[in-house]
Amino acid sequence: MSGKIFFKNYKIGLGILAVFFIILSVTLHLFHNYFLFRLLRGIICYTTLVYLFIAHGKNIQKWLVGFLFFYGASSITTVWYENGTMASISMILNFTAFLMLLWYIVPKFNLKNLTKKFTLLFILMILVNGYLFFQLIELMKEMTLNYTQYLFMVLSAFCGLLLAFLSLFYNHFFNSKLSMSFTLLVFLIIFAEIFRGIAYYDLGHSAAFVYLARILLVLSLYTLVHFSFLDLKSVKSIKTLTT
Repeated sequence: MSGKIFFKNYKIGLGILAVFFIILSVTLHLFHNYFLFRLLRGIICYTTLVYLFIAHGKNIQKWLVGFLFFYGASSITTVWYENGTMASISMILNFTAFLMLLWYIVPKFNLKNLTKKFTLLFILMILVNGYLFFQLIELMKEMTLNYTQYLFMVLSAFCGLLLAFLSLFYNHFFNSKLSMSFTLLVFLIIFAEIFRGIAYYDLGHSAAFVYLARILLVLSLYTLVHFSFLDLKSVKSIKTLTT
């Protein structure tokens, strides 16, 4: 019964939770409670995970559980980000979370469907975004605490670029609500990470990047939940057609 309620009204419930978490985040930051502000990022991830467990039960997607678990753990460890070991652990967990997204999208990629147009787009995106990514990472390099943290920061950037390309290809080939939702999810996460980096290392010299990063995080998780419902609906439709 609870599953049906969640399926029918999840957009309203998510909207209320999203607004609540955004207001709470802004309030904590304004009062300079950075411990709770960072911790809240993990709480938001695990709240999303619990929400999906209630909604989907045993049907919840494994890659989604993995992503939220590792992303939430990465977020919680940022509470102690000024410690070199914890900073490294945080980046390793962050990279692992990105791998969970690749777990979903890579099987949907088929080289036979890769056109010259998309090959050129990929090369252009790698050159432009890769340059921008590494310029940003180079700015952060001197501020990182050890080589492991820096290494997994670079690996996460590579994952982000790959996810961006694969999601664009996925949406171009399937052109459905499901593919558009996943593409939106990926880009929201990427920009949330970029703004979080700019905010943490104070590269933008403005608190606006802090709020943008948190708002984009909340919106990305809202999109993730919406995508999970669409994905399960798609799986059920396929099973119905094949039986």
